[in-house]
Amino acid sequence: MSTKRIMAISIVGAALIAAAIALMLLTSFLGRDSDAAQLPDTPASSEGPKGTAPDTLDLVEVTPDTVQAVVSALARPEAYSRDLVVESLWEGGSATFDIAVSVSGGVTSLSAVPPIGPTKRIVVTPDMLYIWYNGDRVPFIGDIRSTGEGHRTADEWQMLVTYEDILVLDRNDIIDAGYTVFGGEDCVYAVYSSPLLGNTRTYYISSELGLVVAAKEYDNAGALVYSLAAGACSVGVADPAAFTLPDGTVLLGR
Repeated sequence: MSTKRIMAISIVGAALIAAAIALMLLTSFLGRDSDAAQLPDTPASSEGPKGTAPDTLDLVEVTPDTVQAVVSALARPEAYSRDLVVESLWEGGSATFDIAVSVSGGVTSLSAVPPIGPTKRIVVTPDMLYIWYNGDRVPFIGDIRSTGEGHRTADEWQMLVTYEDILVLDRNDIIDAGYTVFGGEDCVYAVYSSPLLGNTRTYYISSELGLVVAAKEYDNAGALVYSLAAGACSVGVADPAAFTLPDGTVLLGR
């Protein structure tokens, strides 16, 4: 795939993001089932509004004052696979994206099915970026800053509003936090107002896996602009095929 083709794709993706929700995390990827991305408007729990703390966090109380410390103690598995459904909405339109994610060590593989066009494949290592489409024989290869959009993390490539954002928030921007049960899974949730856009974001983070399992974002007028829902996570599963380039090179992390 030529560099010109990659640059053209990046420009189109950037324009879509700006027009859709003016959110720097999103990029043009994939789409299908918007129903899977629906979340409750407020955190829900079978234990009440706050729920009870799971044993894995030693019964530490989660409040707006403590949620940053609790989130910083969470850790993701070294290897896992799961599917994401991400919906980006804007006035007069929306796009839904399906992303299959596999992680092995420091390497992340994405298989992205867009609303229109071929499946996009991306592999992100700590230093390098590989992009190609199904049917391509030669991928784009560059360092992680080579798209001209600066350093984009593996989370950003998968359109994942990363919960690490919570760690750098001003305490005054955190509206609510606590424990809840979401989709049958013990979670820490946090609601905060984005200091940049004034949007309100809610994250649900698995207390066992340290992964965001759901998220919603509303703009300052109360309109939904972003929704994320994750499927079941297979821990320890990293299919080598997900990390294989068109030429047969395997980038499976250790």
